[in-house]
Amino acid sequence: MRVSIAALCAVAVLASVPAAGPASAQPPATPALVAAPKRIHRDAAGSVRQVVPDRPVPRVGASGGDADAALAHAAAVERLFGATTSGKLLVQKVSRRGRGSTVRLTQSIGAVPVYGAAVALALQPDGALLSASGALAEHISGHFPAGRTTPPASARDRAITTATALARVPASAVRVRAGVAVWFDPELTGSGPDKTAVPAYRFEVTAAGTGWRIFVAADSSGAVLDAWQTGANLTRVVCDANFHGSEAELGTPCGADGSYPVVRAEGQARVRGNDDANKVYDWIGDTERFYARYTDLGSLTDLIGIDAHDGRGKALRAHVRVCPDSCPYANAFWSDAEGFVMGTAVLGPDVVAHELTHGVTEKTSDLDYLNESGAINESLSDVFGEFTELTTRAKHSAEDRWKIGNGTQVGVIRDMKSPATAADPQPETYRGPGWAPATYSDRNRVPDLGGVHINSGVGNKLAFLITDGGTFGRRKIRGIGLEKAAALYWTVQTELYSSADYPALANTLLTACHDAVLEKDADFTDTDCQQVRTAVEAVRIPLREDRA
Repeated sequence: MRVSIAALCAVAVLASVPAAGPASAQPPATPALVAAPKRIHRDAAGSVRQVVPDRPVPRVGASGGDADAALAHAAAVERLFGATTSGKLLVQKVSRRGRGSTVRLTQSIGAVPVYGAAVALALQPDGALLSASGALAEHISGHFPAGRTTPPASARDRAITTATALARVPASAVRVRAGVAVWFDPELTGSGPDKTAVPAYRFEVTAAGTGWRIFVAADSSGAVLDAWQTGANLTRVVCDANFHGSEAELGTPCGADGSYPVVRAEGQARVRGNDDANKVYDWIGDTERFYARYTDLGSLTDLIGIDAHDGRGKALRAHVRVCPDSCPYANAFWSDAEGFVMGTAVLGPDVVAHELTHGVTEKTSDLDYLNESGAINESLSDVFGEFTELTTRAKHSAEDRWKIGNGTQVGVIRDMKSPATAADPQPETYRGPGWAPATYSDRNRVPDLGGVHINSGVGNKLAFLITDGGTFGRRKIRGIGLEKAAALYWTVQTELYSSADYPALANTLLTACHDAVLEKDADFTDTDCQQVRTAVEAVRIPLREDRA
């Protein structure tokens, strides 16, 4: 059964509102945002992904803060994004953005969240709406059996079986960290065009140290709908694996019972004979300072810190000198449960900031780690990783600028300035030479989760051109500089949505820039925004928009 969400809403309203006589019946007022002249950006399938009014739309009502102002715009947002269910959008997070704010609203059906369904509203200080960016479920099909929203044992077993097969490990190496009810729409993950949300159970699973996200249908079939690998006050805690790699200890937050020993905590002296611990401690501090100075994030520790119940409260926790499968370990990763894990072979300031930014992305835009959204996820980590390195007190040579991993044992990992000429070439234009298939799903397991590391080259090239400028694609770009670029990319980080693709990134960059001009933030000018548009055109990201 496929049911329009708008139809469900109509039924609910009719059932709850007493009938009125003909004389008192009044047609509902058209929300201001619906009636306002505006630009509408759509995805390739025609679904609305961004609405930008020509002029800010005033808030409805004069009382309340940012969250109340956003909810006052919610009915119009639902209508324009194709999910006209009043009262179904809930405030998830309020982020600072220049002089205004970004309020993220998530969609729920019957008190169960829709995975990946969210809209970010850019608001002026007075609550007027500058833009709305996101994706919502347009239809639903089915229902949770007997209202069950707690995952049954059969669904949990299916998730374990799936993780066992995907990770190629025995069931004893699989651990289910969480299981919750969700509505699952494949279009909202970029893995299918169906545009229909169905009841499901979402499981977060660890298999031999690797994270997996698995969706199991809530109906009697128990089918696997999709699965993929996941990946103010500064407080730092660093643990030393001393070139070991026990899965149990690496899977434990630094400082918690059973973790590797803590060798340095906030305010403590440098560790003798352990450069890895001292450098990571310092570089975590550099990342915290970058975000505090160049963005409106606030405290990195508050946002992504982990409380290991060791008396230190929330802290940015790290393991160094790890060797989970090789020594020296040539990788690093972030986990919201374990923290930051660093191999000696990739020890570098931009790598540390890159991994911490994955944690930031998870708590803000929550970009899925597959297909084009995954490539943008990787690119944002490279962008903020390089921004962090370039704003430290250390000297940087011109030839190392925009090179991720420079100075590490493994050497340059990615070249953001010239992705196509790097040791591992990446595409520099959208769907151009070197582009990897961005169509990963559980039924179509293309390499690299749909090109998350490969296709990030497009986003990296774009960030380089926006910041430093240059000539590319027969276009000449004047860079807007690091300070403006950092502010611009932070706004984008707060306004993207889970399944955002490259056209969504481009539209959001341009909208964020024009909003900054309107609000006179960081001295942005119309000329700056024209340079951003020219850079987007140079890397051939299409801009899909129409007038309404």
